[in-house]
Amino acid sequence: MTIYLIRHTEVGVGRSICYGNSDVDLADNYPDQLARIRNNLLTPPDLIWSSPLSRCRQLAQDLAPSDTVIQFDERLREYHFGDWEMLPWTDIPRAALDGWMANFVTNAPPGGESFQALANRVGAFWDEQILPLAAQEGPKTVYVVAHGGVIRTLLCLFLDLSLHNAYRLNLDYAAVSKVAIQQGTYQVAYINR
Repeated sequence: MTIYLIRHTEVGVGRSICYGNSDVDLADNYPDQLARIRNNLLTPPDLIWSSPLSRCRQLAQDLAPSDTVIQFDERLREYHFGDWEMLPWTDIPRAALDGWMANFVTNAPPGGESFQALANRVGAFWDEQILPLAAQEGPKTVYVVAHGGVIRTLLCLFLDLSLHNAYRLNLDYAAVSKVAIQQGTYQVAYINR
C-alpha cells in the first residue's frame, strides 16, 4: 500500500499568527501550490482521508478524481493551541511559550492539547482506518491530506523517532511525503517534496 501524506498549502493569516486548530482561509497562491502538489502525485488515489478543516478539505476535493471517495476525520485536525489560537505569537507571554516548549510533548498550552495528545488521536485514526486497509490484498494508493503536526506525528511513528524530534522534520506548506506499508513495515520513500 502506498500512502501520500500531503500538507495543506499556505494560509492567509501568515506565520505570525498561532492558528493550529482554527479554520483559516487559504493564501492567494493556492493555485500555484496545488499545481506543485499535483506534480508530486504520480498515482491517483483509491481513497482520500482528510482533516475536516477547510484548508485541507478544499485541497482534498481539488485532488480527488470524480470517482474517488473522500473521508473526513476529526482526528486529523491540527494541534490545538487552546487559548493561544488566533493570537499573534508575539502576544503570547514569553514565559508561557518557553514553559510549553521546554517539553511540548507533555506540556499543553492553556486550554489546548499536548503533542502526545495529538499523537494519541492521530495514532488511533491510523490504527482504525489505515492499518486495516494495508492488511487487505492488492495494491492501494491512499492520500492523507492533513497538517504539519499530524504529518510529523506520523513520520515519527514510521521512523521510530521520539516525538521530541518531530520538529526536526522539515515540512513545507504543500509538501508531499511518500510512505509504503509492506508486510507491516513502513518504508519512507521521501519527505517534503
